[in-house]
Amino acid sequence: MKKTVIGIVTLFSLILASSPALAQLKKIRFSVTSVAVTDLQFRIAQLKGFYREEGLDLETILIRGAVGMQALLGGSVDYASAAGALIAAAARGAPVRLVLVVNSKPQFDLVAQPEIKSIQQLKGKLIGISSRGGAVDLLTQLILTQNRLTPNKDATLLVIGSPEELALALKTGRIAACLLTPPRQLILYREGFSKLAYSGDYLTTYPTGGIGATEEKIRTNPSEVLGFVRASLKGLQFYTQNRAESIAIISSYLGLKDPSLAG
Repeated sequence: MKKTVIGIVTLFSLILASSPALAQLKKIRFSVTSVAVTDLQFRIAQLKGFYREEGLDLETILIRGAVGMQALLGGSVDYASAAGALIAAAARGAPVRLVLVVNSKPQFDLVAQPEIKSIQQLKGKLIGISSRGGAVDLLTQLILTQNRLTPNKDATLLVIGSPEELALALKTGRIAACLLTPPRQLILYREGFSKLAYSGDYLTTYPTGGIGATEEKIRTNPSEVLGFVRASLKGLQFYTQNRAESIAIISSYLGLKDPSLAG
């Protein structure tokens, strides 16, 4: 959330002022890759009824990045938040597009066991990822490569699952390191785990927390797409303008006992 794309909010400022609700709610399915602060604007928009104001009945489904893209392409979901996996899919020729970007830089830290103090010390170790082809996989490979370690040769990338599962695998010693987003890495730092890298130092521009849709959806139902984007932007605006309540929502959403980790 630190690098919010302010231009998007400005671009849609007039749209936000005119958002007529539909008489009958339309059911839409939205896949998110994890329960994370990067998707908070969607949670706020849902709690505050912004999607319903646009005539949309939102169902949020937790699906890992690359699998979420398959669900999007197959029509199992209407929208997906996996910006990294979506970009990778589009680069391979898949008919998908980003219709909203919230963060312009990746929010991941490479977190390691307390005794590991450098990326070079990951040689011969297991590194956890969420799925093949997703943002965590691609960013992990980039960080390793730029530190002269060959992925799956010098260090093995092991699919673990969700951020919660990655953090648990790190705490139990199953893996040596993994990429994590706020607030999970902050919790682990307090417990003595090491910060090896910030992903934004390796990739200066990398959209996260966005919305992806198929080209067919954009072409055949632009009003629905616009309504979904508009409601999500309202959630983002609420987050920036109502910090105290937003922190309370973050704490509840992520199950945090210490509100300072949500700030």
